[in-house]
Amino acid sequence: MKKILSILFSLLAGCIYSQTFQEVDNFYHPEILYGDNGYYFKDTQGYFDQFTGVDIWQYTGNTIIIQLRFVKKTFVKNTINNTYKEDALVGGIRIVKNGIEVLNTFNTLNENKNCKTEYLIFDGPRVRNTIDCLGCTIPNQRLYMFYKEPDNDNNHLASMYFLMHVYKNGSASILRVVFPEDAVIGDPTQYEPEIENAPTKTQVILPFGKYDFKKVN
Repeated sequence: MKKILSILFSLLAGCIYSQTFQEVDNFYHPEILYGDNGYYFKDTQGYFDQFTGVDIWQYTGNTIIIQLRFVKKTFVKNTINNTYKEDALVGGIRIVKNGIEVLNTFNTLNENKNCKTEYLIFDGPRVRNTIDCLGCTIPNQRLYMFYKEPDNDNNHLASMYFLMHVYKNGSASILRVVFPEDAVIGDPTQYEPEIENAPTKTQVILPFGKYDFKKVN
């Protein structure tokens, strides 16, 4: 019995140890490589919170409505030699053109995936200020977001991105999103017939441009 209890204690201790991570800020860890073993790359400053919430971010144009929603999730990642934990910002998008819904990925936010890269929208690094974010200072720099659309079979449209930040207009919070044309690498209508089939998707549903989103219920 003592031997069994000893083994059980060792297993429990191992489980407790494996779930203990040293917390560091997910953006500021100059002496630690991202993904190093035993660290929790945590949103210690609550930077992601400005994007999340029960409200939806909405842009309304003449013939288009674009909605975005973001959720902060936590993942435990296992690589060949390392186990680490991270906070991540993932998103869903809904687009209505001329009164017809052409894209809706909000349901993916309810799914518990193993990694943030399995979502269609997920965070990347913060980027330096440019003309689109002259007033942004740490920690309010623009956030690089990876973006892809479902049912994509086109390599040119596989690793897109947009940039975003929140600013104030009076008492209202505005989400500025910039989706540049150079987010698409090369010509999506071109392909190598010797090594790949002709893609069925040759253009993105989200139009390129700069958008200001407001919160709606």
